[in-house]
Amino acid sequence: MRYLRHLVLSISTCVILLKTTSIPCFASEKIIFRYGVFEESLPVADLRKYAQKGEVSSSLQFVLKFFSLSEQKEFHQALQVKMPLELAALDKLLNTELAKENLSVVSQGIARRDSAGVQALNAAVILGANSQEGLGIISFIEAYPSQRLVINIPAVLKIASKLDIFSSEIPPKDNLSSTSLWQISVQYQKFVTEGKEFSACLFGDSVTAELGKTLGEGTFNFALNGLSGISLVEQLKLLIPNKIKCEKAVIAIGGNDAWYGLSDTLFANKLQESISLVQKLGSHQIFLIPAFYSTVAASVDPSISATNSRVKQINKVMNQVAVKNQIPFEIPEVESLNQNDALKDNFSSEDGAHLNNQGINIYRQALLKILGK
Repeated sequence: MRYLRHLVLSISTCVILLKTTSIPCFASEKIIFRYGVFEESLPVADLRKYAQKGEVSSSLQFVLKFFSLSEQKEFHQALQVKMPLELAALDKLLNTELAKENLSVVSQGIARRDSAGVQALNAAVILGANSQEGLGIISFIEAYPSQRLVINIPAVLKIASKLDIFSSEIPPKDNLSSTSLWQISVQYQKFVTEGKEFSACLFGDSVTAELGKTLGEGTFNFALNGLSGISLVEQLKLLIPNKIKCEKAVIAIGGNDAWYGLSDTLFANKLQESISLVQKLGSHQIFLIPAFYSTVAASVDPSISATNSRVKQINKVMNQVAVKNQIPFEIPEVESLNQNDALKDNFSSEDGAHLNNQGINIYRQALLKILGK
C-alpha cells in the first residue's frame, strides 16, 4: 500500500485504454470491494463527499481503516486528479496492440455476472471523459453503467503486479520506460501532438503534470508522474520523430532524480542529453526549473521523497549544466515556494512532496512569467 497514490493514478491512466460500446446505461451507485466471500459496500456519493469536503461516512471509515494516515492523505489527493482527454487521439490509441493487450488485463479487475465487463469499462471511460470535470476516479465510477461496481481485490493486486504499477523498492528506481502505463501515456501524447507546433512545451515530473492544460492553448504539457532525467531522455526520443515543434521549452526535473539515487554525473549527463534532444524539437529558448523541495517532514521519509539536502545538491548540478549551455536557471521565479531549502507547509499537498492549489497557482504564474520573456 506504500505507493497507493501512484497505484490509483496509474489505474486512472489505465482507463484511457478503453472506448465505448452500446450497453444498458445505469449510473453506478455503489462500489463493492470483494475479497473472496467477503464484501464491503461504499456508496459513490460518500466517496464524492470525501473528495470534495473531506467528510468520512461510516462506510468509508471501514475502508479507510486499512490505510495508514499518510496513505489516506495520498488517496484523498489521488481523488482530485482529473484528466482532460482528446477523443480523436484516444481512438487512435485504442487501435494499438499495446492498448488491446492492456485492455484485456484491466478488465479482469471488475467482477460482473455477465460477459459485458469490457464494454462497461468502455462506456464508463467515454462518459467520464465527457463529463464537465474530465476523467478522474470519481467521474469514471459514477459513469460506470451498472448500479454496482464490484472490485475484485485479489485480481486488482495481480493487475498491479503485471502492469508494474508500483515498485516495492525504497527508494524506487526509474524503470518507467519499461512499463506499459508509461508507454501508453507517451503514445497518447504522440497521437495528440503529431505534426503540431507549440509556442511552449513543458517537460517535467508530477509537480508540473498537476498544472494540466492551464497555461494557454499554445502550450502543451508533456510532464509525467515519476519522470527523471532517465525517462525524460526516452520520452524525447519517442517524440522527436513525431515532427513536433516547440518554440520554447521548460525542463522541470530533479526531484525524482534525487529520490531515485542518481549520481551527480549521471544526472548531469541525462540533463545534458535532454537539452540536446529538446533542441531537436526546434526550441530556441530553453528554461530550467530547479528541482522541487519537499516539506521538512516529508524529506526524512524515503518512501515519499529524497532528502532536501540531496535535492539541493541536484540543483547545484543543474545550475552547472545551465551555465555550460548558457540557458536560464529559474531559481528566483519559484523561490517563494520554499524556506530554508524546504517546501513551505502552507504550499504543500497532503503528502508533503507536491503542491497544493495555492502552490500550483504560484508555480503557474511563475511559468507564465518565464515563458513571457
